[in-house]
This record gives sequence, structure tokens and C-alpha cells, in this order.
Amino acid sequence: MRDNTAQTLTLQVRGMSCAGCEQRIGAALRRLGGVLEATADHTSGQVRVRFDPTGTDRGAVLDRIVLAGYTLDDTDTDTDTGEAGA
Repeated sequence: MRDNTAQTLTLQVRGMSCAGCEQRIGAALRRLGGVLEATADHTSGQVRVRFDPTGTDRGAVLDRIVLAGYTLDDTDTDTDTGEAGA
């Protein structure tokens, strides 16, 4: 995969209250094939996921967060391609 084909999602997630929640979400997402990077911040409620769109898609990322026990605030989602600086 060329790095400039990666996409990034920044999601607002409800239900994270501690560093353990951050770790749980990050680990769940990193186990999903195609995910290159996943970070969560419970203080802002944001999860950032960089993924290869040939290996997974936005829907699978969202499903994984919900399966981990958290709620998505779908009014604040953002998708960027990795083409900046390419």
C-alpha cells in the first residue's frame, strides 16, 4: 500500500471516561485488518484512525468501536485522504 492512499477518520465517541477506554478502543481498532494507526483521547472524546481503504472501510471502523461498547456521535465525523504532501 502506498502511504498516500491511506485515509484518516476523526470520530467523536461517547462513553470514554479513562485511559483504559482509550486503550480498549485503540486495541480493538488495531486488530482490524487494514488499520494502520488508531489513537483515542478520552478527554476530548475523539478517536483518530488511519487506514488502508483496500483493507477495510469506514463502516468496519465504526462497527468495531460500537462492538467495543462505545457510542458514535455521527454528526462529527471527518475523512481525509493521505494525499497531502504527496
